[in-house]
Amino acid sequence: MDWAKWDEHYKKIGINSGRICRDGIFDDKEWERTKRKVLFILKEVNDWEGGNLKDLFENGPKYQMWHTICRWAAGIQNGFPNFEEINNWDVLSTTIKSLASINLKKTSGGASANMSVVNAYAVVNQALLQEQITLIAPDIVIACGTFESVIWLMNLRVDPDNPYTKTIFSDDYHCWVVPWRHPGRVNNEKTYYELKKIIEPVGLYK
Repeated sequence: MDWAKWDEHYKKIGINSGRICRDGIFDDKEWERTKRKVLFILKEVNDWEGGNLKDLFENGPKYQMWHTICRWAAGIQNGFPNFEEINNWDVLSTTIKSLASINLKKTSGGASANMSVVNAYAVVNQALLQEQITLIAPDIVIACGTFESVIWLMNLRVDPDNPYTKTIFSDDYHCWVVPWRHPGRVNNEKTYYELKKIIEPVGLYK
């Protein structure tokens, strides 16, 4: 990703570009080796302006939220084995390097995201977010509490009466998109198997 574009974009809309927290693919080599490439679309970082998510995870996942994300990703990448098989540090620390994650809002927020603000940022960031997703080229996207924005961002064809009912294929980005919850404060084993039920019907493991 050309972060100079983001710097210029934020300056044009009157926001200090030094506030941008960079995100994307955590480890390019591991990403290329991974058979099922998983992108998580989140809201914003918590109190880390000017940071880079790559630096945060050099030695494995930090914070419970990222442990949860790694469990979900390990399941997706490995055909959802029993929870006990992926619920250990060796798996989590390996999995984090094979992931990509982007935030709709590139500046920091607090412990609880203001979705009106996040959505406003998603709108003004739309072109660059779409370019970022295209460059990452995931096989599957997990929209973690962001699906309402992701619907229009990725031009998804959803049932307007029941938009959250199933995993959707994106014709524009050639990947599956999962409407999903935020990884904070979850029952890890329960949500692991719930995610399995949502993803298995799309046939990734045939």
